[in-house]
Amino acid sequence: MKQCVVDPKHQASAKRFTIKATDIYICPDCNCIMADIDFYHDQYESDRYYTMHQETLRGIEYEWGFRWRYILNKIVKLSGCGSLLDVGAGNGYFGALASREYGMNVNGLEISREQIQFAQDVIGVHLINEDVADHSTEYDVVTCFNVLEHVNDPHLFMSALVKRVRPGGILVITTPNPRCIHARVKGLKNWNMIDPPHHINLFTQESLDYLIRAEELTSICYETLSTYINFVRKVDGSDLFLRKLFFNLLRIFSLGADHLFILRKPF
Repeated sequence: MKQCVVDPKHQASAKRFTIKATDIYICPDCNCIMADIDFYHDQYESDRYYTMHQETLRGIEYEWGFRWRYILNKIVKLSGCGSLLDVGAGNGYFGALASREYGMNVNGLEISREQIQFAQDVIGVHLINEDVADHSTEYDVVTCFNVLEHVNDPHLFMSALVKRVRPGGILVITTPNPRCIHARVKGLKNWNMIDPPHHINLFTQESLDYLIRAEELTSICYETLSTYINFVRKVDGSDLFLRKLFFNLLRIFSLGADHLFILRKPF
């Protein structure tokens, strides 16, 4: 049996199945999916890590540019072009767009030295090799894209993020959506996001609501979004018509690959 990482008052969960010799549990109350495994840092130092799969700026723009601008447009509409901290900055491209195209004052935190070097060499940005819990500056906006699923203690991590947000500022989070189209078609056991030790905890919208309430945040936007559906990539044109079509269809029906939460910190 395993206690829920979101709320210890929830019923303990029995093992549901095993993936890569790791037991997988699902909370019966909030459906949080939990792998019985510890954080493993070395995987993030591989030059095959997915944020470095595209080796050129052009390739990275094709892969990530549409998604990042979509999110940045929402941020600017809600918060303006102030200061921004990107936690788990990966290849650094989101922060580069926020700074170069939107005029924001940006810092990026990254624990992987391999990705920090990649960001410097390919994107031309400097990332700070620091855990968010050790960072001391407050920002108008804190972003954290697809990091929450990698940590053992989501409450501790969320608290560290919130401390970096100025009163009245916003926190923007994405994390995989267990009710996305891929998980529904393939079934949870075959969903590629259940991938220990890479992903430790995966959250339903309900389980994320527990974390949000615990930090006394107000949700001002929730939707789901995707990056690029593989079969669409092969036939799409330069105008990205099919990408935008499927992106919006999945968003409308809450079937996108990731949750997107935009949260307001109280004054």
